[in-house]
Amino acid sequence: MKKRILKISLVPLIVLFLTLSFAPIPQDQTPLISIDMNALIKQIETAVTEKFDAALSALDLRVKTLEEKVASYEKQVATLSIIANMPTATKTAIPRGTLTPTAEPTRTPNPSGYDCEAKVNSPYYYGQFNRGSVFSFQVEITNIGPKTWGKEVTIQYLSGLKAEVDKQYAYALPVESVVPEETFLINIPMKAPEETNANGKFEATYALSNGEENFCEFSYQIYVP
Repeated sequence: MKKRILKISLVPLIVLFLTLSFAPIPQDQTPLISIDMNALIKQIETAVTEKFDAALSALDLRVKTLEEKVASYEKQVATLSIIANMPTATKTAIPRGTLTPTAEPTRTPNPSGYDCEAKVNSPYYYGQFNRGSVFSFQVEITNIGPKTWGKEVTIQYLSGLKAEVDKQYAYALPVESVVPEETFLINIPMKAPEETNANGKFEATYALSNGEENFCEFSYQIYVP
């Protein structure tokens, strides 16, 4: 009798076990990922464009800087070429005319640092010359400023009688450089005019130039009866 009761009580347990065995097992629900390809492509294009524009701007700036440097170098080369083709003021001594009292030279200090003192040795102040005679325009120049002069400094005609024998009217210095307190001579051959004027007086003014400004003016005066 006990065995029958045991068999009957096991049946519900077996049914419950089988029910649980075939029940569906719940699975984790993984959410689907949605990608907007158009938005992604646009974002990539924007990033690439920004980097490209930045690189292009930097390149344009470098090109502009190089162009400015090239222009500056070309200007310097042109200036040096002009100076290289200038004749050098001669040191040959030629007649200075009849001696008369010499005017005291005057000058105004130059704030740029290019400054000088010029003493005209020839011709004498309103020295007398015959028509068509040759004379020397000789000037003793001292650098009294703080700057050393190099090839940038040249001798230039400014105004007055154009009487040069060689008709150059622009000259390189006769020395390589001029340090402060150094003195040098320039000597330019001149020719008195063939025709005189009402009072027979003529003058001309020259100056030193550093390429940006004229400084250190000096003049000669002659008398041609």
